[in-house]
Amino acid sequence: MSAVLGFTLLSNRLRVAYRTPLTGCAFDDGTGGASGLKRWCERIGIPATLLEVPLEEAPDSLDAPTGNVVITMGDGPWSPSDEALEARSVSSIRDWVNAGNALIVVASRRDELPEEFQKQFLDIHSSEELQAPSRTAEKIERWMSPSVELRPETVDLGVDGKEQLRVTANGPRWSPASEKRPEEDSPPLDDSQESEEKPSKAKPHPWQIAGDAQGGVLFRIPIGAGVCYLLLDPYAWSNAGLDAGENPLVLARILDRELKGGQVVLDEHRHGHGRPESFLSFLLSLPGASNFLWLALVWALLYYYARNVRLRPAERFEEHERRTSREYIEAVAQLHERARAAPLAVEAVAGRLRQLARHSPEHTVAIETILREADSYVASENRPARPGDAVRLVTKLVQLRKQFYGSRAIS
Repeated sequence: MSAVLGFTLLSNRLRVAYRTPLTGCAFDDGTGGASGLKRWCERIGIPATLLEVPLEEAPDSLDAPTGNVVITMGDGPWSPSDEALEARSVSSIRDWVNAGNALIVVASRRDELPEEFQKQFLDIHSSEELQAPSRTAEKIERWMSPSVELRPETVDLGVDGKEQLRVTANGPRWSPASEKRPEEDSPPLDDSQESEEKPSKAKPHPWQIAGDAQGGVLFRIPIGAGVCYLLLDPYAWSNAGLDAGENPLVLARILDRELKGGQVVLDEHRHGHGRPESFLSFLLSLPGASNFLWLALVWALLYYYARNVRLRPAERFEEHERRTSREYIEAVAQLHERARAAPLAVEAVAGRLRQLARHSPEHTVAIETILREADSYVASENRPARPGDAVRLVTKLVQLRKQFYGSRAIS
């Protein structure tokens, strides 16, 4: 069972297609993205910007204090780190809306909205309606969330009896619990007439501005001087259906009504395209961190330059002429010939002994005999492979020199 579930999750996430779940990301060109919404604002001349900080910090990053319209779109948490919105953060968002701004929330299901948002904006306090799934079940459901269809079965719903908003026919609906209103005055019935119960059509909630018999799809929630819009449809204002029917006209009417000197802001922090929330961002926020990075970059460039730039011109490569095989054979033969130079060695040692005997008044018959023998060996010019006679003569010459003359040098 676990293997089948894992295969289903991987096949759903790794499928290469243009259909994507509802993300509302300005960098998502799939059916569930909001790249078309950003381009549409630029085409019609509406100033649009991307919010790179958490939603509660929007007042500090926007130029105008009031008259802004913030659009946050997508399913799941409103934080890239899957952190739930705290009550304090939602209170600051509500205060900002209350000052005269507008917040447009687009989601597939109402129960997937943050719990604190449902309490403070939608006035939902029932434990049954606020019952949220576990974190594991929420992640699994997000992985298996269906993609936004390009051409689903749709239905047109009137917005305040004017423009038609095209939404999915079997999409999510919500019927908020409204207060009981006094029934309209009706003529009293005669005593003779039997009282008959007439079915009365339930009136929509005052927040609802578009819906059908199943419930509301688009809601306008007044909050002080500002307003909050809630759209429970993944198709209408995403890339899949922004240009369908009168959907862009409905959005243009809302922006024309709520945009008062401010700008349209797309919440991109929740999609991970804003300020990073990590240990690296903490290190970069420390004093002197940017200067240290610049110095490290300069040193890295200098090291790269020193390792890859020559300090002198390159030496010209000259290929030496190769010798022939005959020249190699002749050179080796000459070496072997020189190695058999025994008469030269005998002549050199005998010549040294003869010089010592010539400058010394004392000399023996043994010296004269060995010198004559050496002269005859040199005169024979015999160069045997194994010069045993030459070794014997040289040994005897050296011994006689040491015996009669020692270490005497020639003056």
